Amino acid sequence: MESIKTETELKTQGVYFANLEAYNNGRMVGGWLYPLEYDSFTDFEKAIAKITRFADEIAVHDYDDFPNMGEYPNHESIYNLAHALDNSYLDNEIIIKYFNDYYGYDFEELEDEIQDIEDAFISTYDTFKDFADERADEDILNIIDKDAQQFVFNNFDYDSYARDLEHSYNVIDLNNYQVAIFHQY
Repeated sequence: MESIKTETELKTQGVYFANLEAYNNGRMVGGWLYPLEYDSFTDFEKAIAKITRFADEIAVHDYDDFPNMGEYPNHESIYNLAHALDNSYLDNEIIIKYFNDYYGYDFEELEDEIQDIEDAFISTYDTFKDFADERADEDILNIIDKDAQQFVFNNFDYDSYARDLEHSYNVIDLNNYQVAIFHQY
């Protein structure tokens, strides 16, 4: 059963569209639009035209919970990216920061990379060391003879292991002071 989004859930990923001619003449004509509120790009495009009073030139002056695609992005790319981000099981911050760190800044290409980012994602942890410690414990339990496990647990250098292991993963710092960990492909 598909859940219906609340108005608050639809009021994310906002983009402020402005009538550039009015702006250059000292007036603010425009407003915030939320691509998730529209079922089709055609409806979104009509809303942009209406909010900017059918301006010939339209600029984007601000983004909220959405990657900065510049002042003159392709409006269809904005619409498609908002819906692609919404369809992902990952948090927008994780996708955007990972893309920014490992792919670059051309967010018009992000929509095509979301599946790869989801495939590479492992999990979030408080620190990379927490991930490394968990991985070390699993490896010790799976590799070492049961009689030797306690000796290894007591003498294993977890800090060095975490330091070395970090080179095998992509790690991004999140705003909530956690880290998101990804496989390197």
